[in-house]
Amino acid sequence: MELAITFRNVDPSEALKERAEKRFQKVLKHLKEPATAHITVTVDKHRHRAELTVHTNGDVLHASTETDDMYVSVDQAIAKIAAAARKQKERHQR
Repeated sequence: MELAITFRNVDPSEALKERAEKRFQKVLKHLKEPATAHITVTVDKHRHRAELTVHTNGDVLHASTETDDMYVSVDQAIAKIAAAARKQKERHQR
């Protein structure tokens, strides 16, 4: 698994990187290996946006969220990807 994080208009945070990696580990059990993921974290005034794109075996999953807290934005984007990955896994099993 390869996870890249891009910070735009915000200072890089090691705590945010670790939290994203920890949360994303739970999503990996639903994805086919190898998977690459890219998180883009953006701050515009009071809007904190997280965009997550995952590429795995020809499939592309994308999620985007916007809240007042960066950690919540990242958590929600990862939760959306987890739901999409579970749904995709169920489709492939049928």
